[in-house]
Amino acid sequence: MWYWFGTDLGSFLFPGYNVNTIWGLVATCFGLAALAVLYEAMKVSQIHLQQTVIRSISRTTSASSENSSLLSRVTPKNFRSYTRCGSCSRWTLQMLHWSLHTALGYILMLAVMTYNAYITIALVIGACIGYGIFGPTLIQLNMQYFHRKQAVVECDKNCEDIVANLQRRESAVSIIAEQLVTEANIEIHLQRDA
Repeated sequence: MWYWFGTDLGSFLFPGYNVNTIWGLVATCFGLAALAVLYEAMKVSQIHLQQTVIRSISRTTSASSENSSLLSRVTPKNFRSYTRCGSCSRWTLQMLHWSLHTALGYILMLAVMTYNAYITIALVIGACIGYGIFGPTLIQLNMQYFHRKQAVVECDKNCEDIVANLQRRESAVSIIAEQLVTEANIEIHLQRDA
């Protein structure tokens, strides 16, 4: 297969949807570009849906301490019971959203696999526009997720200086290094002299 610049696509993706004219190709390209923008927007809404599910699960579970992170209270057992309940509309909505997002991704992939250069260019432009609109929000949501993670360390008087030094250097740590460091939830306990 190779890329071609023809305007006669014939039956495109679905039987009965015939693209034989230039205006039909232009309309199809605009429609596919809009679907590519929608695909990028659905990434942001998927994160919002995941956060609402996590928040609702964490409200139903008891907190182990004030310093524990939001995700540390979500155990596989209470998550499994949450997804099996009769009134889990948020979880059902998240599953439907994920299904639509995946189906849309496959449709866009099949459109590119027609090897028509105009279709591919339209999809790339639509994805660029979508990322330009929704990319900063997606990056901000991911950064908020990683900043919410807390470091938990059990420590005595000897490691108090180490923790203080780490807190001073915290502002100099890059986000990528911070993601690696904060993968575990760590709680700091300092013993006080009586």
